[in-house]
Amino acid sequence: MPVMLDSLLENARLALERGDLNDAETLLQHCLQLEPDHGAAHHLLGKTLLAMGRPEEALHHQRCSCRCDPALGWNWFAAAELLQRKQRWREAADHLQRAADALPTEQPWIEDLARQTWLQYHCGGEDLSRGLGPAAYQYWIQYREPRLPDPAVPLLDPWWQPEPLKEWPRDGWLLLLGDQCRLRPGALQAVEQWLAEQDGKATPHLIYTDEDRLSDDGSRLDPWFKPGWCDDSFWGTPWLDSFSAWSIPWLRDRQLPLPPSDPQQRFRWILNALHQKPVIAHVAQVLVHGPPGPIPAAECWDRAAALRDHLEAGQEAITTVEPMGAAGFRLQWALPPRVSCEVIIPTRDRAELLQPCLQRLWDTTSHLDCRVTIVDNGSQEPATQTLLADWTARLGPGLRVMADPGPFNWSRLNNRAARPSQADLVLFMNNDVEAIRPGWLEAMAGQALRPAIGCVGAVLTYPDGSLQHAGIVVGMAGGADHAYRGLGVEHPVHRGRSRFLTNWGAVTGACLMVRRELFLRHGGFDERLPVEFNDVDFCLRLGAVGYRHVVTPEAVLLHRESQSRDAQGSTTAAAALERVRRRWKARLHATSPWWPAASARNSADGRPREFCPPGWWLGDRMVGPQGQPWGSS
Repeated sequence: MPVMLDSLLENARLALERGDLNDAETLLQHCLQLEPDHGAAHHLLGKTLLAMGRPEEALHHQRCSCRCDPALGWNWFAAAELLQRKQRWREAADHLQRAADALPTEQPWIEDLARQTWLQYHCGGEDLSRGLGPAAYQYWIQYREPRLPDPAVPLLDPWWQPEPLKEWPRDGWLLLLGDQCRLRPGALQAVEQWLAEQDGKATPHLIYTDEDRLSDDGSRLDPWFKPGWCDDSFWGTPWLDSFSAWSIPWLRDRQLPLPPSDPQQRFRWILNALHQKPVIAHVAQVLVHGPPGPIPAAECWDRAAALRDHLEAGQEAITTVEPMGAAGFRLQWALPPRVSCEVIIPTRDRAELLQPCLQRLWDTTSHLDCRVTIVDNGSQEPATQTLLADWTARLGPGLRVMADPGPFNWSRLNNRAARPSQADLVLFMNNDVEAIRPGWLEAMAGQALRPAIGCVGAVLTYPDGSLQHAGIVVGMAGGADHAYRGLGVEHPVHRGRSRFLTNWGAVTGACLMVRRELFLRHGGFDERLPVEFNDVDFCLRLGAVGYRHVVTPEAVLLHRESQSRDAQGSTTAAAALERVRRRWKARLHATSPWWPAASARNSADGRPREFCPPGWWLGDRMVGPQGQPWGSS
C-alpha cells in the first residue's frame, strides 16, 4: 500500500507540474480513498483545486492537511493564503503563526506577515500598504495612540493668544490657532512635557505639531503626520496654520509686531517671522484638529501671493506659485535663457528598453540645450547596434556613444561620461525609464540650478501606475528605502506629500540631476559601490556639506525597475550596504528630518510607528487592544 500511495502521489505531482489538472485531481482523490488522512495528498489536492478555480474546496483540503500533518509549516501557510483571499484575517493570522512556528528558517518573514495580518484584522480588513484608511486610524486612536497628559495639570508657563494682547508680555508662549481649529484636551500640557524631556537642549523659538480633522459627527479623520523642518517641503504644503507656538522672549528680541487676527494677514506674519531664522521644533503628536474643509479659493490665492513675496525676499528665483490641492502650492523656478544638460544613459543591449527611453526623451524635451551620452557597457545584440546607429544618424552631434565594456559598474560608467562633459547640468538616467509628458526636464533643471540644492529627483511609477520612487528615506530599516513605494500616485498619506515639492535625504540615481561642477567637485559616485547605494552615498556627501535634495512633482516618469538587470540576484547588495553603514553609521540611525517622526521607520507606506515592531510586542506575545495578546479572545 505505501508503495502504491507514493507512486500515485508522485504521478499527481508530475501531472500538476505539467498542468494536467484533471489527471492530478483524479490521482489525488484515489490517494485519499486509500488513505483519507494523507496530509501530503490533501495539500497537493488543495493546490490543484486552487489552480482549477475552486478555492472553497482548496481551502477544505488545505485545512485537512494541517489537521493530518500539523508539523508541516507549508500546509499552514497554504491554508493561510486561502484564508487571506477570503478576508478571514483572524484565522489567516493564526495559520501564519503556526507556519512560522513550524518553519524556523523561514520564521522572520512569515512571522512579520502574521503580524501584518493580525493588524489587518484589527483594522477592519484595510490594507495598510495602501495607506492609513479610516478604520485603521480609528483603531490606532482607540488602542495605540499615545495618550495626552491630564488637561487639569497646571501649565508651567503662561500661554497667550493674540486677540487680547496690546503689547508683548515679558515671557511665556504665543499660541496661534487657526480658524475653526480645536486644541485637543491636554495639548498644551503635552508640549510642556515634551519641552521638559529635552535634556538641556536649547529651547526652541517655534513649535509645531501633527494634526487631523473632525468629521461632521465629531469623528477624527485624515491624520497629518508632519516631517521635521524642511524649507522646500514647507513651501509646498505650509503646515503652521492650524497650530504654532512661539517663544515670546524671542519675538520681543526680534522686535516683531503682534500677529493680526485676519487669517491671511496672519499667514504673511508667520512667513515674515520665519525670515528671522527661529530654532524650530516638531512635537510628533496629534495635538490639534485642523479646519474641517479646504481653504476657500480666494484665500488660497492670497496665500500664494504671500508665499511668493516670502520666496522672493529670500532671493529665490521663483516664477510660479499657484494653489494646488486643499492647502498646497505648485512651485516653479526660473531658467536662464540658455542652460545645457547632458543626459547620461548606461546600457548593455536591451534595445526594447532603450528605444522607448530615447524616444520619450526626444518627444518631451525642447527647451534645453540637451545632449545624450549612451555609455555602452559591452552590448552584443545586433538590434542594439542598429538602434545606436539609427539614433546617432538622427541626432548627429546631439548624441555620442561611449564604449565601456567590462563588469557592470554603474558608478564607473556614469563618472566616465560626466568628466568630459561641458554641460551645466548632468542627468543620470536608467535605460528602463520613460518620460510621460513635457516639462519634466525643465522642472528638474529649475531646481538643480538653485544654489542651495544638491540633487534633484523625479517621481517614478511602476507600469501599473503605483509609485516606485518619490524620494528616499535615509535611515529607514537601518538603510534606506523609497518613500510611499507601492502606493497610488494620488495617495492621501501625509496629505498626499509626494504630489508637492518635497525634501528628502537622497533621491534615486535612476533619474537624478545635479550641477556638473558640483558633481565633479565632490568626487562623483563611489566606484567601490558598483550597483547599490551609490546614489544614497553621493546624496549624503552633499548633504553633509549643507546641500538640500528635492523631488519635483512636475517630473513624473515610468520606471521598469531593474528590468535590464536581475535585481533579486544581486551579488553586490550586502557588501554595498555594509560599506554605506560603516561610512554613514550615525546618519542611517535617523530618518529625520525628512520622514515624519510619528510614522514607522521600517515601513515606507507611512503607517504610525505603533503599527510596526517593536511597538506591538510584549515579551513573546503580539499585543492588541488593552494589552491583550493579538489573537486572544
